[in-house]
Amino acid sequence: MASLRAAVTLVALAATVQAIPQQKRGAVASLTTPYVGCFIDNGARVLPDNLLGDDALTAESCAAHCSNYSYFGVEYGRECWCGNGAPAANLAAPESECNFACAGDASEICGAGNRINVWGTPLPSPENVGDYEFVGCFTDSRDVKTFTGPVSYDSAMTLEKCAAFCGSYSFFGVEYGSQCFCGTTLEDASEQVAQADCSMRCGGDYGNVCGNADRLSVYISTDCKEDPANVASVAGFTYKSCWVDNSGARVLTGKELRDDGMTVETCAAFCSGFNYFGVEYGRECYCGNALAGAAAPETECSYVCSGAPAEFCGAAARLNVYSAAAINTTAP
Repeated sequence: MASLRAAVTLVALAATVQAIPQQKRGAVASLTTPYVGCFIDNGARVLPDNLLGDDALTAESCAAHCSNYSYFGVEYGRECWCGNGAPAANLAAPESECNFACAGDASEICGAGNRINVWGTPLPSPENVGDYEFVGCFTDSRDVKTFTGPVSYDSAMTLEKCAAFCGSYSFFGVEYGSQCFCGTTLEDASEQVAQADCSMRCGGDYGNVCGNADRLSVYISTDCKEDPANVASVAGFTYKSCWVDNSGARVLTGKELRDDGMTVETCAAFCSGFNYFGVEYGRECYCGNALAGAAAPETECSYVCSGAPAEFCGAAARLNVYSAAAINTTAP
């Protein structure tokens, strides 16, 4: 009799279980922004910026929160993360591992523990900025620079600012949201990479990207600029070499001139009567009767003259040095 009662109880329990509606797994929200996938998020964050914790979180509210970013993601049911770089492909996880309901809408999935649902797309670079045309995203490093011309740092950097700053150069590139580099050539050591690698928004214009860490968004002038060169000889002076200079110990210690319209010819005239003259930093001129220091590789004198973009005028701490055809033994 006892065994019969046990059997009846088991049948009743089974019927009860079948009668309970099974909870369905929610779905990934369908948004206008493309869905990227479910990713492992453990350690260094897939999307590192602007965390929002919200007990009413939905995918839609996270999208709004991250509207100034290229990517957003939901995690742990109530966390929203933003970023400008795409998640690494090797962090992709099965969709089934993103299985927490969103705190604000149980019909939507909001990641899981150490799992994040990500939406987004790379922000494209404009085809043209003034007289410059977009080339692509390129590698850059502290040791091997893509461009060796003037540099500008501005927390409110824009593409237009960099284009104006490099207006005398054939190339400009923006990096890390706030850095601007000018160049007469694109160095061979730099390699073009996927445009998605240049994903950091410009500090002064969140509607555009300005490279990334060790990545340059590169533009080339459409105004056929003459390739700059060293002036072979001028006003009784002959070109000698690129030379190391130091603001604390100048190698030419005679007169000096700074001029936003600097040319090699201007400096030669200013230093008439001296044994040497040198042009530096695009706009500086130094004269002297003795030349100290040492020569530098020609590639390190890469700034064009502010008043003559077809002529080289040294660089930062670098002089293009000219010597008189006949060295004077008496100072002027």
